[in-house]
Amino acid sequence: MAQINNETVGYQISTRNSFGVHLARLAVLPQQQGHGVGYYLVQDLLNKTRLAGLYRLTVNTQNDNQASLALYQKMGFVLTGERYTVFTYQL
Repeated sequence: MAQINNETVGYQISTRNSFGVHLARLAVLPQQQGHGVGYYLVQDLLNKTRLAGLYRLTVNTQNDNQASLALYQKMGFVLTGERYTVFTYQL
């Protein structure tokens, strides 16, 4: 969790699996986006992953989410080209 003046401005949710760690959710308040909050959260997760003796961190994002793609590529993530099925349920 990232806080500024005791206000939560961003968070990440990750899970550990047999392959390493998966970043399931990264969220930053709109007014804080572009100020390094997401970078800090992912960097903190990378550090904790290494300290745990794990060396693989995965993340999924939409191919049109330019902000997320730019962040992950800036941090050294590599696109795999894999596609995952997305399910919807129509009510």
